[in-house]
Amino acid sequence: MTNTRRVSLAFLSLVLTANLAAAAATTGTIALKPVSIFVEGDSSSIPKFINVCRQMGPERGLDFQFVDKQSDKYDYRVVLSAEGSSAWDFAHGNIVVMNSEAKVVFTVTRASRWTAKGTTNAMSKEFVKLMARYLDTHR
Repeated sequence: MTNTRRVSLAFLSLVLTANLAAAAATTGTIALKPVSIFVEGDSSSIPKFINVCRQMGPERGLDFQFVDKQSDKYDYRVVLSAEGSSAWDFAHGNIVVMNSEAKVVFTVTRASRWTAKGTTNAMSKEFVKLMARYLDTHR
């Protein structure tokens, strides 16, 4: 191999490394959009919903913050319901998302899961995806 080729390959590898480092630094500095939410409904499903939102939110460009009281300032109100399965039916649930003026923004419905926890998990994941699409932060 000639010296010119070695220098060219070294230069090419240096440029590629710099580009990869710049891309990695850029993706780590993307600001998350804060979204405050008031959640009400099935008290046994709310903790799972909050955990999924906090886990999946950053992946979709969202920083979910939750308020405790309806009188607190929030961007969206979420009404959550989930029912477990029985001998005759699978678990199912719904999420209704409203803005701060109580106008429906979108809904999520999931069914055919074995447990209410599984339904809540599926609904919560879909909620995060739809919220990211709605707020145009999806990646």
